[in-house]
Amino acid sequence: MKNIVIVGGSSGIGLALVQNLKNDRIVNISRTPCPVSGVVNIQADVTNLKSLRAAFGKLDAIDVLVYCAGMSLAAPIEFITEDDLKSIFDVNIIGAIECIKLAMPNLRKSEIGRIILLSSSGGIAPIPFDGFYSATKSGLIALASSVRLESDILSTAVIIGGTKTQFTFKRKIYTDCGIYDTKLKAASDALIKIEQTGYEADFTARKITKIINSSDPPVTVAIGAKNKLMCALYKVLPEKIKLYALKKLYNID
Repeated sequence: MKNIVIVGGSSGIGLALVQNLKNDRIVNISRTPCPVSGVVNIQADVTNLKSLRAAFGKLDAIDVLVYCAGMSLAAPIEFITEDDLKSIFDVNIIGAIECIKLAMPNLRKSEIGRIILLSSSGGIAPIPFDGFYSATKSGLIALASSVRLESDILSTAVIIGGTKTQFTFKRKIYTDCGIYDTKLKAASDALIKIEQTGYEADFTARKITKIINSSDPPVTVAIGAKNKLMCALYKVLPEKIKLYALKKLYNID
């Protein structure tokens, strides 16, 4: 039986992951409780270091840390407010770093210590008007590699493509941004379609479960055939073609 700590397991992919994990001791750390029976819920906010310290202080064993917490917003770089910018970095990457720091002592004691960070295809191919999200998800990919370089912990960044969850409808979308309004709406609508016609959360969760149970998990892995192909192509295509394709995809050409 593994001791698995999921940060953000109360909804979306995190909840689907809890529902797919069997015969393990699951602890959910989030602001709201996970509704799955048998899960140990510890309330904490990833942007509040004091509450995170208190939450991890209650744990005496961690074999796997899974960071699912995340937020997204649609805004022109020119118009992003200081508070929103701070929030998205605090939730998406600073929170992940703090959780890793707090989990490390217990992970080092484990025979299978590992970390799973939920990244995104947006961390490979940037999303227009959601560049902040893309930057944080790209950062998680680098973070997973850095943990591998610095320690014996098997860290993995899971690159997730468009997935059908309520995450789509929690996104803050800016309005009244002058010359950006038309493109901002077009890009936001396109992203909604990509997500809501994408993979089911259960499909993504089953793939992550296999990574958790793998004896030799990769440092980075893209989930889903379409997503794997997109990530592979983006790495080799010339920059001008990449930008042209992204403009077409998000209807901002």
